[in-house]
Amino acid sequence: MKKAKVVLLLTFLFLVSCFSQNFTLSFYLGKNIPQNTYLKISQDINKTFLRFENIELTDKAFEFPLYYGLKLSYDLKFINPKVFAEAEFIHSKVYSNPSQFVRVFGIYRDSPIDTLMRFGDIVQNFSISHGLNYVILNFGYKINFNPVTLAFLKFGVGPSIVHFETTVDSLPFERYEVNGFVVQFSSGFSLKFYNKVSGFIELKYTSGEILNAGIFGGTAETFIKMWHVVFGLGYSI
Repeated sequence: MKKAKVVLLLTFLFLVSCFSQNFTLSFYLGKNIPQNTYLKISQDINKTFLRFENIELTDKAFEFPLYYGLKLSYDLKFINPKVFAEAEFIHSKVYSNPSQFVRVFGIYRDSPIDTLMRFGDIVQNFSISHGLNYVILNFGYKINFNPVTLAFLKFGVGPSIVHFETTVDSLPFERYEVNGFVVQFSSGFSLKFYNKVSGFIELKYTSGEILNAGIFGGTAETFIKMWHVVFGLGYSI
């Protein structure tokens, strides 16, 4: 996955070298705030087919590996000076607490179950810590207040690249995989404070389903909805 991130960065730099105007390259840090979700697991290996409800997630955004993002924006002046397109990479994370109590129903080891129980009694680990990564194509609109201050609105969609990590009944499994699509809505403010350098703050909302993620002896499904608050720097070419 580290190679993929390097390739993405080199692609950004290549595009910048090919087109010498209307580009802004940005880097940001921030925090993602995941909402409660479900986890559906299907394990043919031990005849377990379960759905866990209302799982609380946390982000640990400021612990290594950090939450961060990259953006390459291009002003679509041939359409409208206020319209832009943007390629964005987001590296976020989510973690569950195995000590929380959740409702679970389905088939567990070939027997029916419908109860409230400690999550970790069956799922000792459910996290996406080395990358709940999104590659998003955004389209946005800028509102200029004055020559140095502007607001923007964006909408985007793209695939997720996840490092899904689970331990179910003490059977661990993890891997990277390209999974479902994510939709993003965001808005923010940008302030130019030195020559071509600007600072910005942005509020994002992302929503995307993860389907058929690999676990030991089967697959898993979940739906990740998150708010993001980010701050960073941009450099206009």
